[in-house]
Amino acid sequence: MITLAPTSFENVFHVGYLVPDLVDAMDVLGRQLEITWATPFEMESGFATPDGEPDSDVVRIAFSSQGPPYLEIIEAVPRAGSIFGQPADGGHHHFGIYAERWRDEVARLTDAGMELERTGAGVAFVREPRTGVRIEVVSFKGRDFLRQILSGEMGAEHPLSDRP
Repeated sequence: MITLAPTSFENVFHVGYLVPDLVDAMDVLGRQLEITWATPFEMESGFATPDGEPDSDVVRIAFSSQGPPYLEIIEAVPRAGSIFGQPADGGHHHFGIYAERWRDEVARLTDAGMELERTGAGVAFVREPRTGVRIEVVSFKGRDFLRQILSGEMGAEHPLSDRP
């Protein structure tokens, strides 16, 4: 009998991609893949490094209206060392997985060899060093945050700023 991990791959609720320009990517991917988007938003990530040092960036994000799994696109951050800095020209960034006990799941994944990259309120990024696969472990309590994104509330509260 196969025993599933506490957070199985079936709990993937989004796939995150970095893009060079959020608005352009929304337009291009929207037309090419027939995706509609929840209102995009911009906010501080509020992350910290594994040693507790603040490591927050202003991030510009859009989620597809279709899903799960949802497509999350994040505009690449130009700051060296940002978790949202690479690949700067765009590409896969992470799988987002819900976990009932997210801290326990992060501990399980790091015990299994993944590296803790960042933590935030109800969320952590871990990365498998041999394959480069990154997982965003999100508390099940974060489902309300997704509802706020998909309803457009986040976009209304945190609108995109003008970019040069």
